[in-house]
Amino acid sequence: MHTVLERIYARARAVGANVVLPEGDDPRVLRAVAAAEDRGIAEPWVIGDSQTIEAKARAAGIRAPKRILDPKADPSLDDWTDELARALDARKIPHRSPQALRDWVEDRIVYGNLLVRHGRADAAVMGAVATTTETLRAALRVVGVDPRFGIVTSCFLMLPPEAPPMVYADCGVIPEPSAEQLAEIAVQAASAYRLLVDDEPRVALLAFSTKGSAAHPSLDRIRAAVDLLREKQEAGTVDFAFDGELQADAALVASVGGRKAPDSSVAGRANVLIFPDLNSGNIAYKLTERLAHARAIGPLLRGLERPVHDLSRGCSWSDVLDTIAIASLEAGERRHE
Repeated sequence: MHTVLERIYARARAVGANVVLPEGDDPRVLRAVAAAEDRGIAEPWVIGDSQTIEAKARAAGIRAPKRILDPKADPSLDDWTDELARALDARKIPHRSPQALRDWVEDRIVYGNLLVRHGRADAAVMGAVATTTETLRAALRVVGVDPRFGIVTSCFLMLPPEAPPMVYADCGVIPEPSAEQLAEIAVQAASAYRLLVDDEPRVALLAFSTKGSAAHPSLDRIRAAVDLLREKQEAGTVDFAFDGELQADAALVASVGGRKAPDSSVAGRANVLIFPDLNSGNIAYKLTERLAHARAIGPLLRGLERPVHDLSRGCSWSDVLDTIAIASLEAGERRHE
């Protein structure tokens, strides 16, 4: 196991969070839940019909989860449905008829978010079956956006076998971020690096140009994001090293960074990479995963009121376990805010 993951697991054990997993009948989730219970990484709860889940566990040769929650048996659902309707109305979010909303609340993905919203669970992990769109829609409508940030983004913790850990963002949520959103993505990714790696972030805003070496309208947005970060730094709300625009080699390779951006505190030393759009971010993390054989953990959602994390539908059971540990770690961070 990568040393960063070993430290995350150890820190998660000290938190002891309740982490709910709505897709409790998926064998990958069941195996991860059993491992989390055995290793004390969290107290995992799964959602679904107990007979179905226990039968799936037997068929896969896995011990059944210790705690299974059935949404239909929860007496809080009527009150939660009414409260959710009021909250959606207040936020001017269209929703369904009262009965349709009640049925939606019984959906396992939605119910998992409700448990987090109401503090019955510390965090949630989902997306082994559900799409990112389904996960994000439920999280936004039920848990909501943390008012300190204003937007929800995502990042990946990248663990190459023979290189230092990295964070990539945004690779899963915002297709074409504005300058303001790029700056916010940088802030949230830096925060994620500190939490996960327990070290100081050095953030590079990437482009096909380094420090004005090219001219194109698409670069203006990246340069504006860097200016916004400088303003935040001067105001005391940003306390990490950043720079841009930087080409990837200038961000990562010391000799190249020294030539292309000799005055930069980040060039050649970056450990957090901010991509100009979702296309480049998503392509980059998958190439790094497949060609550099890096572990890619995520997409980890950032900017929600409470911890809810997404999975790739192609995830392995160990990916689920890693995300349970990270969700537990983030829950511990929230307790101390």
